[in-house]
Amino acid sequence: MKTRLLIFNLLCFILTFFIPIVLSAQVIALSTEKLTKLSESVINGKVEKTEAQWSEDKKTIITRATIQINKVIRGNLNNNEIIVEYPGGEIGDIGLKVSDVSSLKAGEEVILFLTRKDSKDDSVFKITGNAQGHYTIDKNRIARKGGFSVMGNKETIDNIVPINILIDKIKRIK
Repeated sequence: MKTRLLIFNLLCFILTFFIPIVLSAQVIALSTEKLTKLSESVINGKVEKTEAQWSEDKKTIITRATIQINKVIRGNLNNNEIIVEYPGGEIGDIGLKVSDVSSLKAGEEVILFLTRKDSKDDSVFKITGNAQGHYTIDKNRIARKGGFSVMGNKETIDNIVPINILIDKIKRIK
């Protein structure tokens, strides 16, 4: 009996600490209207570079992406370039992937829904709604987003839409 209990406890320990478990977060579906209203700014730009680094408290990995702004769709930004910070990234052999955050890639054109990270630095932003606030623009000028699971009405999300229609929709929101 003691042997079985010992084996059971050992298996539980191994399963708990040595077998990776992948969990994905489910987030509340955010329409383009809701994303726009929650954001300070919406921009069209190009990702110039990304750099993963340790957070200030040295407990997690964050990535900072430099974005060259092509067009301010909504909001008041006077900068030609901003920094977007999000959780996750790779430093050496250590990586962190956050399930509802999509990574920005150098060279990609994007539409981003943004809020300021904090009041101390007005050039550092975070993406509103995490992956839901990030569109990648393809060569056919189609805005696409993905990389997240949602609860609620999925039909409210504009996942694949021509960029000109998306921009027009954002500008019409009061």
